[in-house]
Amino acid sequence: MNPDAGTGTLQGNVVSLADESFVRTSLYDARAAVTADGANGTPVTDIWEGAAAEPFLLQGVASLATNWVSVKPDLVGGDPLPTYQAVQTNQVTKVDLGLVSGAMLDSIFSAVSTLRSPDSGQVILFFRSAGTGVPLAGLHVTMPSAQAGIYAATNGWVLDDGTAVTDKSGLIVFGNVEPPNSGGTQTVIVTRAATATMAASAAGQFPVKVVQGAASIRAVDVQL
Repeated sequence: MNPDAGTGTLQGNVVSLADESFVRTSLYDARAAVTADGANGTPVTDIWEGAAAEPFLLQGVASLATNWVSVKPDLVGGDPLPTYQAVQTNQVTKVDLGLVSGAMLDSIFSAVSTLRSPDSGQVILFFRSAGTGVPLAGLHVTMPSAQAGIYAATNGWVLDDGTAVTDKSGLIVFGNVEPPNSGGTQTVIVTRAATATMAASAAGQFPVKVVQGAASIRAVDVQL
């Protein structure tokens, strides 16, 4: 953590991600603990009490470009999964935090004839333009610690064979990712795929938090 990071608050709702787009949501109607990195080096936590409750409110949040905020349902080992979401707490004070359904991930894995491992982490990434925020098509992304790269496609999902690229949603699921020993991050490597008029080019490397038995979500801003 940056020792010079400021402090702030973070509030919002906990939502269930309702379909495989990971965009449609509904309020999560059960208890869950919401935790973020705190400005004093100690995590800060509040309890989401369900859909009829007040928004969660975290005090003393570290103001960071990437604060991995976790949502852990009271129902341990059930569905949805504990979920980590990258939040720019140096820019926002309000955010809705999504919970990822293990059953929904299983459906995506099944579509590409793969099985989800409960001993690994799962990663959902949206790639977008750093300048406009628009989802980016035509990117090839690798995650060396992942068993499978599963790209959203017009007609469902495509397992990466080394040539897959993002569609207009900019969405990729990395399956069965090896958790780092330190409980930290793993790296994704982004390449702009070659076109008829342009050679392939590197577009950056980005860290993603990976936790055994959990899902992680990040919107990755790519400078092209």
